[in-house]
Amino acid sequence: MSLSQEQTHLLLRLGFLPRGWAAERIQRLGTAAFVEEQLHPESIPEDPEVTRRLERLALLRLDTHALARSDDGESRAYVEALRAHLLRHSRSRRRLAARMAAFWAHHFYVPADAANVHLVDYLRTLERHALGGFRELLFAVARHPAMLVYLNNDSNVKDHPNENYARELLELHTLGVDGGYTERDVKEVARALSGWTTHPRTEGMFYFDPDVHDDGPKRILGRAFPAGRGIEDGLQLLDLLARHPSSARFVARKLALWFVSDDPPPALIERLAQVFQQERGQVRPLLRALFSAPEFYAAAGARLRTPLEFLTAALEATGARFSDDWRLIDTLARLGQPYLGWKTPDGAPTRAQAWASTGGLLARWQVALELTQEADGDPEGGWGLLGGLEDRLPAAPTVGIWVRAAARELWGREPEEERLALLLDYAAEGAGPERPLTLALAGRKRAGLLALLLAAPEFQWI
Repeated sequence: MSLSQEQTHLLLRLGFLPRGWAAERIQRLGTAAFVEEQLHPESIPEDPEVTRRLERLALLRLDTHALARSDDGESRAYVEALRAHLLRHSRSRRRLAARMAAFWAHHFYVPADAANVHLVDYLRTLERHALGGFRELLFAVARHPAMLVYLNNDSNVKDHPNENYARELLELHTLGVDGGYTERDVKEVARALSGWTTHPRTEGMFYFDPDVHDDGPKRILGRAFPAGRGIEDGLQLLDLLARHPSSARFVARKLALWFVSDDPPPALIERLAQVFQQERGQVRPLLRALFSAPEFYAAAGARLRTPLEFLTAALEATGARFSDDWRLIDTLARLGQPYLGWKTPDGAPTRAQAWASTGGLLARWQVALELTQEADGDPEGGWGLLGGLEDRLPAAPTVGIWVRAAARELWGREPEEERLALLLDYAAEGAGPERPLTLALAGRKRAGLLALLLAAPEFQWI
């Protein structure tokens, strides 16, 4: 039994390859039940190897104070966070939860070097709320020291208001740049959030300082904020933004950009926004609506994987692992997307236009060669990679069957005639598709065939 086109498309957009556990699971459960299970990751038995490898990332379990006391804790925690990201996106069965945690890390973006020692706890916060409610997540982010420090709200006081967080809160986190707010609203939001700062001895390190809060009357988005209040100003503000129709449309569009295409249909965005409002910002109903929408399934092949998404998919395809941290970090740098390395608060772009340059595609082809040729050639990981190609391609009696089956497992479909001819010419060494696939021939060709499949447009565009 083979996957339907819709099932293949869903798996690819959730971050799976159309093979192995995910393919078997969606065939057994059906599409709707598979989505529902992914929406409740705690019900999915995790791959034991994934669990073991995550448990070895000990720094990710430390609180901020303990991490700050550890030797070189900040830089080592960054590498562990990167390794956890790659593992969850290339081998975990709970792939939708990982994709949504990454979505919120992009939406409420804080660069790793700005989050510094707070990074681990910030990522944990996003993961904890990834499939919950937008309002609760917005409140958690607004209180988190990573965001407070990055956008300078920790220094926002009544006598010297700082508008950085206020502006990004409206433009990037809730209403969107066309969400109907004014410059006056930005200033009033900054006043409402004055005194929201950090303190090393409080739980979560959030502290509201009433002495530097502007307690005068305010008016934001047409709503009156009475004088004489303290933290209630900020709480009312966040509640207003979380429930605002512009926030519903903005988050709906961001989700559609993440999962559908660079130009999502307006009708889909409007329906998702309605669900957002009806369900009070709960994420699970929003995703149910998205993954049952005909526009979602009509967008097959319309989205270019980002460099980080390409790397995680290639790791799943090859089974390769980075044995050296320097090689891993260097690889992402060459691909153009260091992990949480984008410098501005809008996060790394998701649109194809940002990544489809000649240099960017050449870097992907080079990484495809490294994950296959180098990893296959040195099983001891001497090049900073550990090999894993032996069982990555299906068994087959002939080269023609082998190439078609390999393409289905990596692309979700068989090659078109022209592409197939090129792949067959390489794999069969010009002898044609009926050439018997011997162990010796497979050993010579498996790394090269995988590299070609990874470098092809069919793997880049999903």
